[in-house]
Amino acid sequence: MNQNTIFSKTEAGLREVQTRSAGFPIRLRQILIMIDGHKRFDDLLALQPDATELEKQLNQLMELLLIIDSGADDLRPPVARPAPAPISVAPTIATATAPVAAATSNGTRPMPSANARQKIRRIIAMTDQAYLSNKLEFMLTDVFDAMSSAEDLSFCIDRWQKAMKDAGHGDMVDAYLFQIKSAMAG
Repeated sequence: MNQNTIFSKTEAGLREVQTRSAGFPIRLRQILIMIDGHKRFDDLLALQPDATELEKQLNQLMELLLIIDSGADDLRPPVARPAPAPISVAPTIATATAPVAAATSNGTRPMPSANARQKIRRIIAMTDQAYLSNKLEFMLTDVFDAMSSAEDLSFCIDRWQKAMKDAGHGDMVDAYLFQIKSAMAG
């Protein structure tokens, strides 16, 4: 991507900024908000310093038809494209208790209750947003929201702990880990 490329919001992009639809990834929303028809790709690097990741995010926004390349000199009408897939809202954690009973009968650790998992997810999501710039957003949607075992939950908690410590927030881990353990015990 050209470092001098300037992007503008489409009508759909302007609507998204105004309506703030649920489930829209926060990192994409932040980039979308920053796009004003004047900032260059290099200016947007202040928000997302990884140029490869920024390019990926800008391509996602273009695929969703939320932004366009303002500097494109091709003034022909756009070619009809299939509508982009809707952005899905993260699913809520199921409240069924059958998997818990099945887990205990075959010797594996039982999953905490749905309420406990929801509390743990909120703690991880909140600390991810506050301290990690949503570094774990995809882990939460791809692993946590689809987990089927206590091992998956342990993986998520371990990954969260490591990310927090790597970011220099090891002192915060203990306080939040106490809350996580309390949720699991309750």
